[in-house]
Amino acid sequence: MQLSRRFFLQSTGALGVYLGVSPLLQSSFAGLIQPVTVTKSKTLVVIFLRGGADGLNIVVPYGEEEYYKLRPGIAIARPTDTKAEQKAIDLDGFFGLHPRLSGIKPLFDSQLAVAAHAVGYDRNTRSHFEEQDTWETGMIGNTVASDGWLNRHLTTSEGHGPIRAVAIGDNLPRILHGRAPAFAVRGLDDLVIPGGKAGSERIAAALERAYCVPAPSAKADASDLLNATAKTTLEGVKQLQALTKEKYVPAAEYPKNDLAGKLMQVARLVKSNVGLEVAQVDFGGWDTHNNQGGATGAHANLIGQLGDALAAFAKDLGEKMDDVVVVTLTDFGRTCAENGTVGTDHGWANAMLLMGGPVQKANLAAASEGKARKVAGRWPGLLPDQLHQKRDLLHTTDFRDVLGELVTTHLGNPNITKVLPSHQFKAVNLVRA
Repeated sequence: MQLSRRFFLQSTGALGVYLGVSPLLQSSFAGLIQPVTVTKSKTLVVIFLRGGADGLNIVVPYGEEEYYKLRPGIAIARPTDTKAEQKAIDLDGFFGLHPRLSGIKPLFDSQLAVAAHAVGYDRNTRSHFEEQDTWETGMIGNTVASDGWLNRHLTTSEGHGPIRAVAIGDNLPRILHGRAPAFAVRGLDDLVIPGGKAGSERIAAALERAYCVPAPSAKADASDLLNATAKTTLEGVKQLQALTKEKYVPAAEYPKNDLAGKLMQVARLVKSNVGLEVAQVDFGGWDTHNNQGGATGAHANLIGQLGDALAAFAKDLGEKMDDVVVVTLTDFGRTCAENGTVGTDHGWANAMLLMGGPVQKANLAAASEGKARKVAGRWPGLLPDQLHQKRDLLHTTDFRDVLGELVTTHLGNPNITKVLPSHQFKAVNLVRA
């Protein structure tokens, strides 16, 4: 059987369907893992902050004196600073949120959100290309040949509908590349397949040519699997089309920015009950080497867009947030000290933001044990001998432990050693089922 490694179906500028099947075409299917049906109605929303966001100015360690010595020009003022017009929003007496994140402070107060600080891993190269690949594949040192970890979740589990994975944008990101079908959708209102019924039939024919290839009897299992994949994908296309016929009225007013528009599309899919499990959204522009700013400026504007979009998304979903987790990923952290152009350079560990009902359950459980937290993880400190190579925030939590918990505890997929192989997992207790 001869098939290309990947097949990408572009029906319009608004929809792409990505499938890569060659890893399944083995001489025997005996060694394949048995997929487990995941927990119903659970969704994971991944927001990738492209460029390397500055976690020290997003979740501010204002209780650390060294923070202000390292960043005389871009540090965020303490909540108690009476001279500052804009200052950190206190979380726990040591950490605070950037002032532009006031929109999500109520989520922290209600324990619906948590920040995980000092997250990373021990082989960071500080290369945008390599680190984005690492965080998207969950593989260390061998990312070129690897599928995305979200796609590996899909291939090792079974869902509850044909639209399990969607990226909001023109292209499918690396995190969703792999054997399982995934959709790239620019906007549901723009999703029109030209030619009506004839256009849909052309898509069906393309899928059939790509997947439903006659196979020798010895490979009947492979042929059946590919045929099922094609049918599932076509059904997903039809469901996405059906959604465009219904006008969406959000339960919140979204800001007029790109990220907010994308999250509104995700909310629409979640509330439509089509079986969406994973959604991915890109948000770029975080590589702030020059004139980064502190409470104001370019970086602050990005933070403001992020916070306002997250606040609108949570309000729009309402009770649906009980079954949703939103998590932010980024390339790497930034240097602890500002550079000579009042910016920051490529660093090491970073902060992640998580919010949703499963986060709230974990926070309440921690509080019941006398461990109430709004910022999780062991803080390593910012003194010179506490930094990685005397310049970067040291990582104390491995990012794969966070991802692993999202897959197993939230989505309900126990095949974590297949989703994120070559890692010994430690509990981080950021979400609870």
